[in-house]
Amino acid sequence: MSRFFGKPVHAAFVVTDVEQTIARMLESGIGPIFTMRYLRIPARYRGQRHDAVFTAAFATSGSMQYEIIQQHDDTPSPYLEFLKRNPQGGLHHMAYYSTDFNADIARVRAQGTDFQIVHEFLTPDGPPFEVYLEARNAADPLLVQLMYQGPTEPVFREMETISAAWDGMDPIRDMYAMMPPELTLPSDPPQ
Repeated sequence: MSRFFGKPVHAAFVVTDVEQTIARMLESGIGPIFTMRYLRIPARYRGQRHDAVFTAAFATSGSMQYEIIQQHDDTPSPYLEFLKRNPQGGLHHMAYYSTDFNADIARVRAQGTDFQIVHEFLTPDGPPFEVYLEARNAADPLLVQLMYQGPTEPVFREMETISAAWDGMDPIRDMYAMMPPELTLPSDPPQ
Protein backbone atom coordinates (compact mmCIF):
# COMPACT_ATOMS: atom_id res chain seq x y z
CA MET A 1 0.00 0.00 0.00
CA SER A 2 2.88 2.37 0.64
CA ARG A 3 3.67 2.33 -3.06
CA PHE A 4 0.24 3.88 -3.61
CA PHE A 5 -0.25 6.14 -0.60
CA GLY A 6 3.21 6.90 0.82
CA LYS A 7 4.36 6.57 4.43
CA PRO A 8 1.74 5.02 6.75
CA VAL A 9 0.51 7.02 9.74
CA HIS A 10 -0.50 3.95 11.75
CA ALA A 11 -1.50 0.30 11.68
CA ALA A 12 -4.94 -0.35 13.13
CA PHE A 13 -6.16 -3.54 14.79
CA VAL A 14 -9.78 -4.44 15.51
CA VAL A 15 -10.04 -6.38 18.76
CA THR A 16 -12.77 -7.98 20.84
CA ASP A 17 -11.44 -6.60 24.15
CA VAL A 18 -9.73 -3.22 24.02
CA GLU A 19 -8.90 -3.21 27.74
CA GLN A 20 -7.11 -6.56 27.49
CA THR A 21 -5.16 -5.36 24.45
CA ILE A 22 -4.18 -2.12 26.22
CA ALA A 23 -2.93 -4.12 29.22
CA ARG A 24 -0.92 -6.40 26.93
CA MET A 25 0.72 -3.43 25.21
CA LEU A 26 1.57 -1.75 28.51
CA GLU A 27 3.06 -5.00 29.88
CA SER A 28 5.31 -5.04 26.80
CA GLY A 29 6.52 -1.51 27.52
CA ILE A 30 4.50 0.20 24.77
CA GLY A 31 2.88 3.35 26.04
CA PRO A 32 1.40 5.53 27.13
CA ILE A 33 -1.94 4.64 25.58
CA PHE A 34 -4.17 7.52 24.46
CA THR A 35 -7.87 6.64 24.47
CA MET A 36 -11.10 7.97 23.01
CA ARG A 37 -13.84 5.92 24.57
CA TYR A 38 -17.36 5.28 23.31
CA LEU A 39 -17.15 7.39 20.17
CA ARG A 40 -20.22 7.78 18.00
CA ILE A 41 -19.13 9.58 14.85
CA PRO A 42 -21.52 10.33 11.99
CA ALA A 43 -20.63 7.77 9.33
CA ARG A 44 -21.68 6.20 6.08
CA TYR A 45 -20.95 2.48 5.68
CA ARG A 46 -21.38 0.93 2.23
CA GLY A 47 -23.43 3.94 1.17
CA GLN A 48 -25.85 4.00 4.11
CA ARG A 49 -25.80 6.06 7.29
CA HIS A 50 -24.66 3.98 10.30
CA ASP A 51 -23.14 5.54 13.44
CA ALA A 52 -21.45 2.75 15.39
CA VAL A 53 -20.22 3.17 18.98
CA PHE A 54 -16.57 2.23 19.46
CA THR A 55 -13.44 2.89 21.48
CA ALA A 56 -10.17 3.82 19.79
CA ALA A 57 -6.81 3.72 21.56
CA PHE A 58 -3.45 4.86 20.18
CA ALA A 59 0.11 3.98 21.16
CA THR A 60 3.45 4.85 19.61
CA SER A 61 6.59 2.75 19.73
CA GLY A 62 9.53 4.46 18.06
CA SER A 63 8.12 5.95 14.88
CA MET A 64 5.34 3.35 14.56
CA GLN A 65 1.86 4.23 15.77
CA TYR A 66 -0.78 1.61 16.51
CA GLU A 67 -4.54 2.07 16.77
CA ILE A 68 -6.69 -0.43 18.64
CA ILE A 69 -10.46 -0.42 17.98
CA GLN A 70 -13.32 -2.20 19.72
CA GLN A 71 -16.92 -1.70 18.63
CA HIS A 72 -19.48 -1.69 21.47
CA ASP A 73 -22.77 -2.14 19.59
CA ASP A 74 -24.14 -4.12 16.64
CA THR A 75 -24.43 -1.23 14.16
CA PRO A 76 -23.24 -2.28 10.68
CA SER A 77 -19.63 -1.17 10.24
CA PRO A 78 -16.32 -2.19 8.70
CA TYR A 79 -15.25 -3.38 12.17
CA LEU A 80 -18.09 -5.90 12.55
CA GLU A 81 -17.65 -6.99 8.95
CA PHE A 82 -13.97 -7.68 9.69
CA LEU A 83 -14.78 -9.63 12.89
CA LYS A 84 -17.19 -11.86 10.95
CA ARG A 85 -14.24 -12.92 8.78
CA ASN A 86 -11.67 -12.80 11.62
CA PRO A 87 -13.43 -13.58 14.94
CA GLN A 88 -10.22 -13.22 16.98
CA GLY A 89 -9.55 -9.75 15.55
CA GLY A 90 -6.38 -8.61 13.85
CA LEU A 91 -4.88 -6.07 11.46
CA HIS A 92 -7.79 -4.11 10.00
CA HIS A 93 -6.30 -1.14 8.15
CA MET A 94 -3.27 0.97 7.41
CA ALA A 95 -3.76 4.73 7.65
CA TYR A 96 -2.28 7.37 5.35
CA TYR A 97 -2.58 11.15 5.06
CA SER A 98 -4.29 12.65 2.04
CA THR A 99 -4.99 16.15 0.82
CA ASP A 100 -7.57 14.98 -1.73
CA PHE A 101 -9.33 11.60 -1.37
CA ASN A 102 -10.77 11.56 -4.90
CA ALA A 103 -7.45 12.48 -6.50
CA ASP A 104 -5.61 9.76 -4.56
CA ILE A 105 -8.18 7.11 -5.50
CA ALA A 106 -8.07 8.18 -9.17
CA ARG A 107 -4.24 8.12 -9.17
CA VAL A 108 -4.17 4.58 -7.77
CA ARG A 109 -6.82 3.41 -10.26
CA ALA A 110 -4.69 4.85 -13.06
CA GLN A 111 -1.84 2.65 -11.74
CA GLY A 112 -4.05 -0.42 -12.14
CA THR A 113 -5.52 -1.08 -8.67
CA ASP A 114 -9.19 -0.38 -8.09
CA PHE A 115 -10.01 0.70 -4.55
CA GLN A 116 -13.57 1.50 -3.55
CA ILE A 117 -14.81 3.54 -0.59
CA VAL A 118 -16.54 1.31 1.97
CA HIS A 119 -16.77 3.66 4.96
CA GLU A 120 -16.73 7.42 5.55
CA PHE A 121 -16.53 9.40 8.78
CA LEU A 122 -18.51 12.60 8.19
CA THR A 123 -18.10 16.21 9.28
CA PRO A 124 -21.15 17.95 10.80
CA ASP A 125 -21.90 19.55 7.42
CA GLY A 126 -21.68 16.23 5.55
CA PRO A 127 -18.38 15.71 3.68
CA PRO A 128 -16.05 12.94 4.85
CA PHE A 129 -12.93 13.71 6.88
CA GLU A 130 -11.71 10.08 6.80
CA VAL A 131 -12.47 7.23 4.41
CA TYR A 132 -11.77 3.50 4.37
CA LEU A 133 -10.98 1.88 1.04
CA GLU A 134 -10.81 -1.75 0.02
CA ALA A 135 -9.38 -3.34 -3.09
CA ARG A 136 -12.32 -4.37 -5.24
CA ASN A 137 -13.05 -8.14 -5.18
CA ALA A 138 -10.62 -8.91 -2.33
CA ALA A 139 -11.82 -11.87 -0.21
CA ASP A 140 -10.41 -10.56 3.10
CA PRO A 141 -9.19 -7.06 2.33
CA LEU A 142 -6.72 -5.10 4.39
CA LEU A 143 -8.38 -1.70 4.33
CA VAL A 144 -6.71 1.62 3.60
CA GLN A 145 -7.71 4.60 5.72
CA LEU A 146 -7.18 8.03 4.18
CA MET A 147 -7.22 10.95 6.63
CA TYR A 148 -6.99 14.64 5.87
CA GLN A 149 -3.50 15.65 6.89
CA GLY A 150 -4.06 18.94 8.69
CA PRO A 151 -6.20 18.31 11.77
CA THR A 152 -4.71 15.18 13.35
CA GLU A 153 -1.05 15.46 12.38
CA PRO A 154 0.00 17.77 15.28
CA VAL A 155 -1.80 15.52 17.80
CA PHE A 156 -0.10 12.38 16.47
CA ARG A 157 3.31 14.14 16.49
CA GLU A 158 2.76 15.18 20.12
CA MET A 159 1.87 11.58 21.05
CA GLU A 160 5.11 10.39 19.43
CA THR A 161 7.13 12.98 21.41
CA ILE A 162 5.42 12.03 24.69
CA SER A 163 5.93 8.32 24.02
CA ALA A 164 9.64 8.75 23.28
CA ALA A 165 10.18 10.23 26.76
CA TRP A 166 7.65 8.05 28.61
CA ASP A 167 8.83 6.97 32.07
CA GLY A 168 6.03 4.45 32.69
CA MET A 169 3.90 6.88 34.69
CA ASP A 170 0.31 7.75 33.77
CA PRO A 171 0.04 4.79 31.36
CA ILE A 172 -3.52 5.45 30.10
CA ARG A 173 -4.39 8.97 29.02
CA ASP A 174 -7.44 10.73 27.66
CA MET A 175 -6.74 11.67 24.05
CA TYR A 176 -9.50 14.29 24.16
CA ALA A 177 -7.29 16.37 26.49
CA MET A 178 -4.74 16.69 23.67
CA MET A 179 -7.14 17.63 20.92
CA PRO A 180 -8.05 21.19 19.97
CA PRO A 181 -11.76 21.92 20.49
CA GLU A 182 -12.55 21.84 16.77
CA LEU A 183 -11.38 18.19 16.63
CA THR A 184 -13.32 16.91 19.62
CA LEU A 185 -15.56 14.05 18.52
CA PRO A 186 -18.86 13.06 20.14
CA SER A 187 -18.91 10.15 22.58
CA ASP A 188 -21.58 8.17 24.35
CA PRO A 189 -21.37 6.94 27.95
CA PRO A 190 -20.91 3.18 28.47
CA GLN A 191 -24.16 1.22 28.24
